[in-house]
Amino acid sequence: MARLLTLVALVLLVVTVALPSAAGPTIDLDRPGALEALAQGNPEHYAKVKVILEGIARQRDADVPRWMRVGFDARDVGYAPIVLTSHPAKRRLSFALDDTRYVAVVVLTHLRGDVVPLR
Repeated sequence: MARLLTLVALVLLVVTVALPSAAGPTIDLDRPGALEALAQGNPEHYAKVKVILEGIARQRDADVPRWMRVGFDARDVGYAPIVLTSHPAKRRLSFALDDTRYVAVVVLTHLRGDVVPLR
């Protein structure tokens, strides 16, 4: 039963992340030059995105969606509690401002990754 629930959760996560938004374009903030292009094309969104990316590490995980909705009028905030297996640890963030969807990988500076030998 646990495997089935895990599989269902994984499928839902993949579908949620993989499907493009019908509202408008999706901007990958990790793409080289994306932030510069956003600053030129939409300075209002750039200001919000910059503060969001800088402030995300200071927020407690459970508060992130609410903080973004209240402070930045962000919709459809996705910040699943799945840590990517990388060094340093990272998580996927997605949100919509007006009709534009933004996605980014956020570095988790507050997590420590210790190597623990198997027993």
